[in-house]
Parts: sequence; C-alpha cells; structure tokens
Amino acid sequence: MKASVRFLQAMAWYPWLVAVLCMLLVATSNGMINAGITVFDEALLDEFGWSLSQLKTRDSITFLGASLLVLVAGWAVDRWGFKPLLLLGMALLALAYWSYGYADRLGHLYLLHGVFALVAASAGNMTNIVAAATWMSHRRGLAVGMTIAGTSLGGMLLPPLANALNSSLGWRMALRVEALLPAVMFLLVLVLLGNRHRGSPARAGGEDERSGVTFAEALRRPQFHLIACAGAFTYFAILALFSHLFLYMRSLSYSPETASYALSSLALAGLCGKLASGWLADRVDPFRFFKLQMLLMLAGLAGVSQLPAWVFPCLLLTGVGWGGLHTLYNFMLLHLFGLRDAGKINGAVSVFEAAGGAAGIYATGLAHDAWGGYGSAWLLVVTVMAMGTVLAMLLRPVKAR
Repeated sequence: MKASVRFLQAMAWYPWLVAVLCMLLVATSNGMINAGITVFDEALLDEFGWSLSQLKTRDSITFLGASLLVLVAGWAVDRWGFKPLLLLGMALLALAYWSYGYADRLGHLYLLHGVFALVAASAGNMTNIVAAATWMSHRRGLAVGMTIAGTSLGGMLLPPLANALNSSLGWRMALRVEALLPAVMFLLVLVLLGNRHRGSPARAGGEDERSGVTFAEALRRPQFHLIACAGAFTYFAILALFSHLFLYMRSLSYSPETASYALSSLALAGLCGKLASGWLADRVDPFRFFKLQMLLMLAGLAGVSQLPAWVFPCLLLTGVGWGGLHTLYNFMLLHLFGLRDAGKINGAVSVFEAAGGAAGIYATGLAHDAWGGYGSAWLLVVTVMAMGTVLAMLLRPVKAR
C-alpha cells in the first residue's frame, strides 16, 4: 500500500486526486449522516410508532456530539495525521449503517447516532479540509471549495439513492446495502491517500504541516475570536433559514412542492457559491472577498424577511453568499494560522459554529411562537447576521509565520 501511495505522490496531478477524494468523503459522511438517513424516517415511525420528537432526538445527539468530539479529532489530526481518522470514520459509518438495519429499539438508534457523531468529527469537513489543504497549497482556496462542495453533493445525491433502495428493498435491507458505500471509500483512502506530505512543496504541491502558528498562539490573536464569533452568528442565521424555510414558504401559501423547491434552490445556490469562492479565493484579496460574501448573505436574508414577493431571488442571493462563506471560513483559518495546529484551530471554531447553529434553530422557533409569525422572527435572524457582518469588517490580513 505504501509503495502505491508513494508512486501516486510523485505525479503532478496527485493534489487534485486528493481534493476529489476529500470531496467524495465529505459527500459520503455528510450525505449519509444528515440528509440520507432522514429518507427512512417515515418507515421508522410507521413500524415503531414513536413520536416525531422521540425520533428527532437522535439528530440532536449527532449534532451536539460531533460539535464536542471535533475538538478531540482536531488534536488527533495534528498528532497522527488525517488518514487514520478518515479510515476510522469510514469504517464506523459502514458498521453503523449495517447495524441500523437491525435496530428495533429507540435506544439502539440513539447509540448509533452517537457513532454518527464520531464519524462526523473524524471524517467530516474539518479532517478532509486539512487533508486537501496539506496537499494543494498552490490552489488552497479551490481545494477547500471542492471539499466543502461535498456537503451539497451528498445532500443532492444520497437522498434519491436511499429513497430508491428503500422503495425496492425495504428500509432494513436498504441501510445494509448503503453500508457498502463507506466501505468502498475506506478502501480508496487506504490505497490512494498519503497521510502527511514530507517532500518538496514545489514538486508535489504540498506544504510542511509544521508551518503556521500553534493553537495557543492562535487563541491570543484577535483574528481567531473575530472569525469564531462571526462564524457563530452566520451559522445562527443559515441553520435557522434551512430549518424554518419550508414552514415559512407554507405560511406564504406556497404548495409543499414549491416549498421543497425553495430548499433545493437554496442548496444548489450554496453549491455554486462554494465552488466559485474556492476558485476566486486564490485569485483575489480573500479578506475583501470574505466581507463581500457576508454582505451578500445579509442582503439576501433581509430580502427573504421583508420582500416575500421576491423570496426566490433573495434565496439564491443568500445561498451564493452562504456557500462562499462556508468555503471562506475554512480558507481564512488556514490563510491566517497555517497548518501546524489546523486541526485544533478549525475544531475550536467548529464548536462556536455548532453552538450558533443550534441557537439559531431554537431561537427562531421561539420567536415565531412568541411574536405570532415569521415576520418578527426573521428580523431576529437578520439582526444576528448583521452583528456577524460587523465583526467580519474588523478582520485584518495578518498571516501565519
């Protein structure tokens, strides 16, 4: 295995292979854990008679567990490299999906979603971003954009696959068949991915993982806290929008089909924003571009809130802004602090983002109930996003040593 990896590393196109592999890994982990598993919700509710809140508690376990475990995963990436964690994540995902097909108690699901949390932390965005960025320093923005695009790719491809398998095989066998996908990804990582690049950056396109600042040094820099807090406010806004958009569209008298199309439009615009921003981040001033994307998302959210007749164009604007920010948050951390402790630094910021996202979903629902509709609730979301935009405007270009 090591000989085959060394042979591939000598190829000029190897960094691009790593970027594509990381995109597929993110599509697999995020798509199967977040979007793909929800296809089986109706079958589970029909068979076991659980309440919706009982079933959805499993997703909270995944979300909160991953936000805590990502700190440990970040430390592990910095200590042992990204390949062991990616192998662990794909192996656990295959095992969890196979076991899901045998579940017959609610406690079994909660336990398996605890495993999903470990998968999300070890083989999710953070680990793959570090892997792609390590191997492609000369087009780092595009590498990060391609990796992040895997979140949208998985959300677009995995649910239709799961639905087709569920319709033809039933939910239990469908889950076992889907377990083959992370098993295949495990083999691809084992055969194709080099753990740490130790050769010449000019020859292979990689960068010494020792370059950059330590986690302790990053914590002393105001840029870290500005990005972390701006990220929390941004995730507050975007997860509130994703979580409540369907019901908001229904409150505007749109059909369920049109409301679903609104969600798909937001996701597709996000995918375009991720890829475009990754390509542009290597070619323009990333700080100005980051601030522009914040303004785009803020303008889009304000339009969604105040211009119901223009809701679809405003959703597209919001999606492009958000997609760009999803890439740029990760790119900016690498640009400012380097690779030395990238796992711990990105993991710490992910905790802020997860906390903001969880608060946004809950607070928007609370505001809707307290103020009698989404009009005032969206004003809360726009206000929080505006606070994040102000923080982004304070960022200054201080690079890693």
